[in-house]
Amino acid sequence: MPMDTLWYLARLALALAAGSFGAIILGRERFVRTTATMQMVLVWLLLFFMGVNTATIEDITSQMAAIGASALIITILALSGTIAVALLFSPRSTEEETIAIAKRKEGSLLRRFWDIIKEPLILIAIVAAGLLLTLHTPLFAWFKPSMISYLLYVLLFFVGMGMVQRKVSFKGIFANKTLVLLPLYTIVGTYLGALAVPLFTPYSIKEAMGMLSGFGWYSLSGILIGDLGYPVLGSVSFLSNLLRESFSFFLIPLFGRLGRRYYPAAVCSGGATTMDVTLVLLSGHFGMQTMVASIYHGVVMSMAAPLLIPLFF
Repeated sequence: MPMDTLWYLARLALALAAGSFGAIILGRERFVRTTATMQMVLVWLLLFFMGVNTATIEDITSQMAAIGASALIITILALSGTIAVALLFSPRSTEEETIAIAKRKEGSLLRRFWDIIKEPLILIAIVAAGLLLTLHTPLFAWFKPSMISYLLYVLLFFVGMGMVQRKVSFKGIFANKTLVLLPLYTIVGTYLGALAVPLFTPYSIKEAMGMLSGFGWYSLSGILIGDLGYPVLGSVSFLSNLLRESFSFFLIPLFGRLGRRYYPAAVCSGGATTMDVTLVLLSGHFGMQTMVASIYHGVVMSMAAPLLIPLFF
């Protein structure tokens, strides 16, 4: 595994550990509300600057016009396969699973539908605002991509604090077969979707599997495939994995509304992002007790991506 990847994972782990240690020093019962508020605000900032970062990519508008359709199709197929596998192998429970939606005086289906989709739409709108403001105004000429990493470290610091404050334990994860196999569900489901890619795009199954092996880690997949001598495929992979991450902002709250048994589908949809960008969303919609499994899944997928991508090129 490349040293850059190991160092990236180490920095994320250090941020989590620092937050956990900070909560222990300050006291487990203090600043609980502040921690939760900071997590929410940092997620919004992170999403906004992800939109800003996307807009700074050279010729991004022409790239999206040329290869966006293929990237969209590839992403939809990969997510469809992933969700199908996760739902097929996730255990069913006899207990009540549905997460209650606040009752309204108007009991219309339209109102209920709005309750389900409003949060995902807000998150996507934040990304779009960053993208459009950067494309059409000079307000963010000062922006540097490295700033996203720093925001991410701060977010994970507060996530670490939240884990200690809510007494999240790593014990027992390997005793749960479903949780241990979550990364396998993601890989198998993603590659299952790749089998249908040649039916709708000019790319082969091998190329599709390689492009999808970023599992949402778009910066890694685009750069790595380009470095391997396939710049066009690198661009498609970048957009496809970026779309996977973006779709997860919609899918995770949606699955959260449907019920706890949809957690495997939600976490597998997020791919490698479940240890960082989508971690707060997952814990917010499925409970803090799922945080350890989300981090485990994201770490395994982030380690698998740089190993699997070169196998297809």
